Amino acid sequence: MKDPLLDIRNLNVDFRTPRGRVHALRDVSFSVPRGKSVGVVGESGSGKSTVIWAVTQLLARNAVVESGEVLFDGEEVLSWSESQMMDVRGEKISIVFQDPMTSQVPVLNYAQQMTDILYRRRGMSMAEKKKKAIEMMRRVGIPDPESRIIQYPHQFSGGMRQRAGIAMALLMDPMLLIADEPTTALDVTMEAQIIHLMRELQREFEATLMVVSHNLGLIAELCDEVVVMYAGEVIESGDVRDIFYRPAHPYTQALLECDPAREEERARFLPVIPGDIPDLHMPPQGCVFAPRCRYAAEKCHDVEPKPTTLPEAGHNSRCHLLDGTVTVPSGKSKSAETRRADDTTSPRQVDGAALLDLSNLSVRFQVMGAVHARLTGVSTPYVDAVLDASLSLRKGETLGLVGESGSGKTTLGRAILGLVPAKTGQVLFEGQDLLKLPPGAFKALRRDMAMMFQDPVGSLSPRRTVKSLITEPLEIHGRNGKNLDVEAERLCDMVRLPKNFLSRYPHELSGGQARRVGVARALALNPSLVIADEPTAGLDVSVQGEILNLMSELQAEHGLGYLIISHNLPVIRHISDKLAIMYLGRLVERGNCEAIFDKPAHPYTEALVRGVPKPDPDKRRTLLSIEGEVPSVTNRPQGCEFHTRCKYATDLCRTERPDEQMLSDGRILTCHHPLAI
Repeated sequence: MKDPLLDIRNLNVDFRTPRGRVHALRDVSFSVPRGKSVGVVGESGSGKSTVIWAVTQLLARNAVVESGEVLFDGEEVLSWSESQMMDVRGEKISIVFQDPMTSQVPVLNYAQQMTDILYRRRGMSMAEKKKKAIEMMRRVGIPDPESRIIQYPHQFSGGMRQRAGIAMALLMDPMLLIADEPTTALDVTMEAQIIHLMRELQREFEATLMVVSHNLGLIAELCDEVVVMYAGEVIESGDVRDIFYRPAHPYTQALLECDPAREEERARFLPVIPGDIPDLHMPPQGCVFAPRCRYAAEKCHDVEPKPTTLPEAGHNSRCHLLDGTVTVPSGKSKSAETRRADDTTSPRQVDGAALLDLSNLSVRFQVMGAVHARLTGVSTPYVDAVLDASLSLRKGETLGLVGESGSGKTTLGRAILGLVPAKTGQVLFEGQDLLKLPPGAFKALRRDMAMMFQDPVGSLSPRRTVKSLITEPLEIHGRNGKNLDVEAERLCDMVRLPKNFLSRYPHELSGGQARRVGVARALALNPSLVIADEPTAGLDVSVQGEILNLMSELQAEHGLGYLIISHNLPVIRHISDKLAIMYLGRLVERGNCEAIFDKPAHPYTEALVRGVPKPDPDKRRTLLSIEGEVPSVTNRPQGCEFHTRCKYATDLCRTERPDEQMLSDGRILTCHHPLAI
């Protein structure tokens, strides 16, 4: 066995706060072997990212490394000076950050940012640096890299920004690549490309990867070993197959069962882990998971379990069930500490009348000024983000809208609410055409429409408290007659958020808590339509289940109509009644959700459905579900726009764009050669 490239031994990290010290990491030990991939999993607040910041000496100023060692390539990292660490960061250790908007400079284009990273390569000319940057952008799947490299982060979609961040991290060919949620903002096809890219780099350069993620499918596909963390402790570690097939700790079992991708049958209410991670100002005296564990005995609350080595080589876990001192109580035979939300909630009432009806909606953006277009000889300085979109949604119904990054999903949702202007088409909301309404009348209707934005924290003003945020819609729309204190408490109860959170600010909230604030804010005016843009993005699998169960319960109670925009196909399958697939701004297939998942009719839909990663190490994808790059909307292919990536394409597909057709089961698609159904 080679010495590990990274070896973390008994690491303890505290954070100084006004309320006392937070014991963020306690006795954390694990290693990352050379040339291997190690995945670190756990819920938000478990300490995964704190480990990364300790390794790279990027901890906040209020952090204190109490004890422990971090050895990188045999050298003690924690003893290095700042100048020594700067020579290593980016050169030998590189990081793909979780949030590309905060890790990238908004006022610099990507050409400048990427050539700045290559400043150590003094032997390279500026032209050579730019050429390498373009090539790296092409390798991570960014279309038209020659023109996109001069653009700024705000001009990229969330998924495209994440790809650019990965390209930056790979520029210096690092020894250790640390990926903090590298595929959070990516669709399934781009996720597959990034996984294949990382595998290729590992194979070519014997690269070493440390992947921090709550995406169990990603960990199963990419990693050789897994480290499971909970509340600042390593509670289980071992080979990826041992962890996924023979999880020993109740928390690991529960985490795996909460993954919606493991649910083979459609279930409107998903499994969750009850309770929350404990307050680490005063960690529990015994097992940190005991307050949430269905197997917990009296000893579990009083005595901290010691690491137990299991029969499988290298598989360790910390649980009294494994050392034989605690037995599973009678009647508790389930393998995991999960519960399904109560299915006895009142059934949803779906109204026959259309709440929302879109007909041939198109959205066009101007990409250059008239003078620039004339000087460069461009006749149409526009880009069509949405083309001829037609959808319908009834009260109490959920419509899922899916597609790759940049397909126009968010633009369509914003156009419905008038946040971006539509070029042509019709948007009927409760019988009124929103595109023809004057601004005053549209504002009145906005009380009945709400949007949950993709970034749960970034969409909240950092200067407002939770109370101010969730009651702001009441102030804007003139509901001043209501007692805002009473309304704030009502909304907190509705989304099951503790009332003492009303005085907190967004930066004091976890991702799941911020998402609950977004739900409360969206429902403040009792709307009939909610457009949710990636409502589970960045959330742990258990928190995903809590948010989706909450939305389903509120829908059943209030008859809400949901338009859910997402690239998380397992989630969409469980919560949607109808499904619409979008590609390059066009809807290519729409109809009953379960029918589309069971037997997709469009080749693009088939590729998306078949490309969902499975949380199973023995079901790793060997081929990309869709090969080739997404064409640029500024240079659309002739004929069927998917033909450049379609394995069924014929000459007809390359020359003629297909018309819409209705299949026998009622679904509508645009394809010359529908797949057998």
